[in-house]
Amino acid sequence: MPSTTIGDAREIGIECKWAASRTTILRPNGGTPLQAIDVLFSAVSASLDTSPPLEASAFKQRGGSLQPEASDFLDECLRIAAGTPNPGIVIARFVVPLQSGTIVRSDIVSYRLRDSFWVKKVASFASPLQTFPGSLLSLETVSLTDIIRASAGAVLVKPGAIQHQLGSSTGFPASLPSEVESDFKDKISIPWISAEPVPRKRLVLVGSSNQDPEGGGWTQFARGAAVALGIDLVFIDREDGWLAKGNFGSWYETLLPAPPSWWAEPSADGLVKLVEDYNAKNNGKKVDGIATFIEALQVPVSVAATRLGLPHELTSAFERATNKYKLGLFQNRPAFLASEVEDVMSLVRSPQNQLGFPLIVKPCFGLNSEGVTRVNEESEVEEAIETARKSGRSKTDVGDKVLVERYCDGPEVDVNMIFVNGEVLFSEICDDFPKGADVSMGTNTRELASRLTPDQRRNFQETNMVFPSALPDDELLALTNAVRDTLQGLGFRNGVMHVEARIAQSKRSYQSDGAIIDLRPRQRSSSTTQDVVGAVKSESDTPAPWIIEVNPRPPGLFASQTPGSVYGIDYWGISLLLAAGDKARAAALSQPFTNGAQSHTVLVMIRAEFDPACEGIFDSDDVCAELLMRHPELKEHLGRYGCLLKRGQKIPHPSQGKNTFVAYMNVFSRTSRQEALHIAEKVRQEVRYEIR
Repeated sequence: MPSTTIGDAREIGIECKWAASRTTILRPNGGTPLQAIDVLFSAVSASLDTSPPLEASAFKQRGGSLQPEASDFLDECLRIAAGTPNPGIVIARFVVPLQSGTIVRSDIVSYRLRDSFWVKKVASFASPLQTFPGSLLSLETVSLTDIIRASAGAVLVKPGAIQHQLGSSTGFPASLPSEVESDFKDKISIPWISAEPVPRKRLVLVGSSNQDPEGGGWTQFARGAAVALGIDLVFIDREDGWLAKGNFGSWYETLLPAPPSWWAEPSADGLVKLVEDYNAKNNGKKVDGIATFIEALQVPVSVAATRLGLPHELTSAFERATNKYKLGLFQNRPAFLASEVEDVMSLVRSPQNQLGFPLIVKPCFGLNSEGVTRVNEESEVEEAIETARKSGRSKTDVGDKVLVERYCDGPEVDVNMIFVNGEVLFSEICDDFPKGADVSMGTNTRELASRLTPDQRRNFQETNMVFPSALPDDELLALTNAVRDTLQGLGFRNGVMHVEARIAQSKRSYQSDGAIIDLRPRQRSSSTTQDVVGAVKSESDTPAPWIIEVNPRPPGLFASQTPGSVYGIDYWGISLLLAAGDKARAAALSQPFTNGAQSHTVLVMIRAEFDPACEGIFDSDDVCAELLMRHPELKEHLGRYGCLLKRGQKIPHPSQGKNTFVAYMNVFSRTSRQEALHIAEKVRQEVRYEIR
């Protein structure tokens, strides 16, 4: 059993050893073959003073330089081995690819394994577009240096995951638990080494998120993916935006400011000139693509890409998808434009329109459910029109008109799909829990509805999103097919698509068991459960998909990050690759975990709610940190989370047509959906904040 001993200036030693007779070699079907080497770190001395902590410096002096990520990982292994009470043992698994070629994403090991139940810490050692020889290491002769340098990354195994294998012994365990090996194979079985050369790409990205990184804006996710994928970003953005004013110079190769006049009326001509000027000044720097994740800019960007000879989707597809009125007409669904109350009432009075109360009033162009209102009677129409106008963007072919359409009260879902060459390579559906406007005012739910303000009872602001969906399999299939057919009918062939839909006449409805609301078999007679969203009144009782919105981009409101934990899919990275024309890597990274969803996860969104008489000044510190101080037991069930507001920040009231979130938290359970929902409810109830 080869080993090495690392000591510090005080001759405190850590022994590292690995079994030459035991190596895990995976050759997954269609995935990259690999060698998994388990290294045991144990203290040589029984009594160790770990302050100051042991460092990898002694190892570096003996073995040469390491990547910073590898050095930090080794430091962590040494620190824990030195500081752990008996038996003082740490096991790290190093991942060595056995296929020669280029890594498709430098952080692939950490991205796929970071939320596994047996992982305490994971690190990726590879550089973007690093090549590997694909050689099998001979464990009888290699050093720890050789193992680290040959690895794409490594995992520090949680002590609890191997405790029964170790017992009280300090010897090398016979094996890792079978459930650990199975999960490891499930997560890493994709083609993450490309045998074909992978050139570095350059992508022009038009526009940034409204929020900076501290506010949860999506630009940080796109930039992080670009770094790992070896994509250089050239931004076209506002000259007075947060990207230009802040300390974000390392985020891009070049920032091309577009004048205010262009943002007022975005045009393809302006984009083409900016890119051509960039090419003229940077001879030899090839631009591989141009993209945007802002709906209002997708049409001019598509036109510009066409004229520049860059990868693009049909302009007509964006024109119909981003205009909710045109989308309704495309689906042969009753959709109408209105300017005033009398317009709406005239539509309601005409039987051929199949329109009645309740109905929906919303902007033709918008995002994040802003300005969307359920209208239950004539007296609410005028306010709904004004709310839609405040949040919607004016367009020459729409003017000040708003969209009016029927209300479908079936369960709402988000359907996310990845298209490559017209084929669906991945799709997933999550449940978008009832909004205030969905809550029934019937006798059985009067107590629940009484908790909501009049504003909450009419808006469609997200509350909880639950992954994966609990709808019946046949309804999930119907939704998947309907969304696929709609997207293909619009003309999309490549991209990440985020679609909001409902399922009318569903066999499930949201019901309360007295404590937790969830999808349960629809009740046709009295029951102990309480209906939250009633059944759709229809001549037919066959479940039918109802597509609400098509967004040709990754999901927003932090929902783009949850599928990374649940399925191992990064929508931002795949979107960038497709925009740059790299379909091979996009296809490779569109493969989810082999066994599907690894957890039941609830994305809890805490909306800013306050009295309109208040100034709208946020008067709290980090609400997530404060929550965990009071309830540290929640930490083991929290994935990604964050507070999105700072003390002293001024925010608009929801009645102004804008939605502001205080925080988001991903609550997960590997046991059951019910456990995840119970913990999510506690999180929502225990979050504390003040707005003055």
